[in-house]
Amino acid sequence: MVDRPHSDTQKLTRELARHVEDAVHDVAALAATRICEQVPSYRNNADPGLREDVAAHCRDVFDTFARSLAQDQFPSRDDFRVTGNHALRRVTQSIPLADFLQAFRISQLTLWESVLEIAQQHPDLQVAATDSVRFIMGVIEGGSTIAAEGYLEAQQFLLADAARAARDLVDDLLAGKTPTVGSRQATLRTAGLDLGSTVVVASGLATGDGGSRQVIVRALGVAGADHARTRGLIAFRHGEFIGIFPADDGNGEAVLHSLTRAFETLRAQGIELTIGISTVHLGLGGVPQAYCEAVTAREALSDRPGVKPLGDLTTFEYLITKGDETARRLIDPAVRRFVEDDFAADRVYIDTLEAYAKANLNAKAAAETLFVHGNTAYYRLDRIAERTGKDLRRFDDVLDLLVAVKLLTPHARRNPRPPPGREA
Repeated sequence: MVDRPHSDTQKLTRELARHVEDAVHDVAALAATRICEQVPSYRNNADPGLREDVAAHCRDVFDTFARSLAQDQFPSRDDFRVTGNHALRRVTQSIPLADFLQAFRISQLTLWESVLEIAQQHPDLQVAATDSVRFIMGVIEGGSTIAAEGYLEAQQFLLADAARAARDLVDDLLAGKTPTVGSRQATLRTAGLDLGSTVVVASGLATGDGGSRQVIVRALGVAGADHARTRGLIAFRHGEFIGIFPADDGNGEAVLHSLTRAFETLRAQGIELTIGISTVHLGLGGVPQAYCEAVTAREALSDRPGVKPLGDLTTFEYLITKGDETARRLIDPAVRRFVEDDFAADRVYIDTLEAYAKANLNAKAAAETLFVHGNTAYYRLDRIAERTGKDLRRFDDVLDLLVAVKLLTPHARRNPRPPPGREA
């Protein structure tokens, strides 16, 4: 092979670049066709403008290659500015990142095949075509990196925007307002809801450090998708997450099952939640009342981790959960001291009292439930009577103690104090 002068090599390279420029539209159209045939998310996409959108992206990238070739220099980040816009559109078109990058590789392979075809038609350009590989590699390296970065940035932007839209929509629904803004109506449709939907509302708080909001939302989103074709509406407000889920079964059992699975999944990751679930309501106009129900059910757990449907509460539990500060002030001081002291210790007396009540005031049956000797149960009950001044053989006195325990439980958990006899 005879070495050509450098000026001749540059001339042939520029000639190759001109041939590439002339073929850009046809090659881009071919690349778009291949991508839409070979990549499933492109092939099955509902967006009628996707193919032309892909062809436009290919034209931009191929033009970048032709300029690099003509100028004999590798492309810079500025040469791929349009790639970020295309990445944003692919996110909105539901194209996964892996498929987006696969499409980019298919386009580059199509471009390289076109260069080889030009070299076959113009034998004097074969050396220039071979040398152009380094520029194609530069386009692949720079373009794919910027494409991935642009995709991830666009994805984060849309997620943040969706979170804001969901929060705004939840605020509207809790205030009893009908969504009128276009973006909120779109969010409602995306969640699989409409004004007449049968819904269940959930209210939850994370105990401890609470973990990542993203992890919680992802788990709850999977919970929504587990029982319906859409995941429902989920938003965080002041540390509380609120979920509005379609209850297509009409009784909310599917929502309860799915949220329980989400609770267990998060607990396995060290994230503890306290979740309350409303009864079923017909129409989004019932969301404010459903939310109040969900909060009541959550409060019945007294900040303990768990999932509590409102329907599981007895009338007694419901009334106690709604107790106000006045009711707490009416508790006998001796009873208050007993409850608060036992909570500060190991609540062994409270557990014994509750077991005794569930056993219909039968101490021996309570002992069996607690796996202790009968004399131990009798001793504990005597101590409770001594400290509170109550007669545990009388139903009214036992009920009075149980009411005090229920009313003081949330306060005792939120304001723990040292066990009696210990330094603070």
